[in-house]
Amino acid sequence: MQKKTSAARRPRAATLPGVLARYLLLTAAVCALAALAWWYLLALLVNCGLVLPANAAEQAALAALETLPRHTAQTFAEADLDPLCRYVLFAGAGQDTVLATNLDSRALAQALCCWHGEPAGGAFYPLFSRRATLADGTVCLLVYRFSMPYAIPALRGRLPDFQVLAMLVLAALELLAVALCTRRTARRLARAAARLEDAAGQIGAGLLDGAPFGHADIRELDAALQAMQTLRGQLAASLRSQWAAEQQRSEQIAALTHDLKTPLTVISGHAELLAEDAALPPAARESAAAILRGAARAQRHLADLRAAAAPGAADEAFAPLDTAAFWAERCAVGRALCAPAQLEFAAQSALPAPLCCRAQAGRLARAVDNLLDNAVRCTPPGGKVTLTASFAGGALRFAVRDTGPGFTPEALRKAGQLLYTGDAARGAHQGLGLYFARTVAEAHGGGLALQNNTPAPGAEAALWVRAETGG
Repeated sequence: MQKKTSAARRPRAATLPGVLARYLLLTAAVCALAALAWWYLLALLVNCGLVLPANAAEQAALAALETLPRHTAQTFAEADLDPLCRYVLFAGAGQDTVLATNLDSRALAQALCCWHGEPAGGAFYPLFSRRATLADGTVCLLVYRFSMPYAIPALRGRLPDFQVLAMLVLAALELLAVALCTRRTARRLARAAARLEDAAGQIGAGLLDGAPFGHADIRELDAALQAMQTLRGQLAASLRSQWAAEQQRSEQIAALTHDLKTPLTVISGHAELLAEDAALPPAARESAAAILRGAARAQRHLADLRAAAAPGAADEAFAPLDTAAFWAERCAVGRALCAPAQLEFAAQSALPAPLCCRAQAGRLARAVDNLLDNAVRCTPPGGKVTLTASFAGGALRFAVRDTGPGFTPEALRKAGQLLYTGDAARGAHQGLGLYFARTVAEAHGGGLALQNNTPAPGAEAALWVRAETGG
């Protein structure tokens, strides 16, 4: 009941176009208020007598028009005019001879444009003019602009033009209004974007069971958050299902190894008793030896199954590896595997001395032995199995090459996956040897690589681990 009430009290989310429209309307309103405040400030300055109204120069020119006709060129005096009056005294109508002026050269050029009836000053700050004919026929051209000058004449030449300053203040107020409205809307969008970023970060970090992502208060972004929430739930359900399947498979494998351990022990024990019987015929003795070899191989497969069922349960500690002794033991295993299968075994080592490598010696030995066992099993009698060891680029590499049928394209892609058994070219297998070799190599910071020999027949499986030269 409380959740429904809180959901009902939450304001309705706005649409993204609505947010932008609200931003534009708010900006326009704030800009209008800023303009009104600016206009009020100007009116206040005029009322206080600090500046004159914009038509002050025009009023001064109109007042001068009433007194100038009584003067001549000789009696004309600039001191009799209002300081706002800007004038040019011409010799007569239609003449360009300038008798007197209080304009600088640039302003005089614009006044001459007015004298000839041409526009001057530009569209945004035009120059206006009035003419007064004096008693002797000379003409006084009065020019002015609509602007707000300082009320104190002494300030007009010393301070920047007040109207320019006023326009700069207006521009600053409008920019400030736009900046404040933009910041307000940007913060709202940034909060919504932060929720999306946080949601994506939680999904990327694998935090699939946390609290709901919440709301961005913008309808389109809320829809995106809801989609991400749904995705997180689906990912969590998928991972739980996958974990349950992995757990079930591990339990099945553990049960299988437990069930097979006892009969294998019985088989091995009776085969050993038969092999120790001196009165046993040679053919039966050979059969007992074959049973022992098969039981040993089955024991290795059971060890692989146990490692696959609980990869981290029996991990041994990393310790310095005696690479020379390790290499000698692997060569002995290779010869022992190849001899009964009527295969030629070759070993080639290019390891530098000394070579330092911290490894799980037992697991690494089993991984290399698995590569040897796979090669022996897939190579027909009369073939050859070659074990090589090398060091390059900080990696200790063991490779096993055979002269068997090689890997199929599918096996090159999938071999090394747990319980992959789809490679008919390499015969029947349990999909454990290469998987175990790959996991051991990766635990040592390395990897497993498979390739076919070209153009010669056969295949090569290689694993590498981190190592370094030195004492």
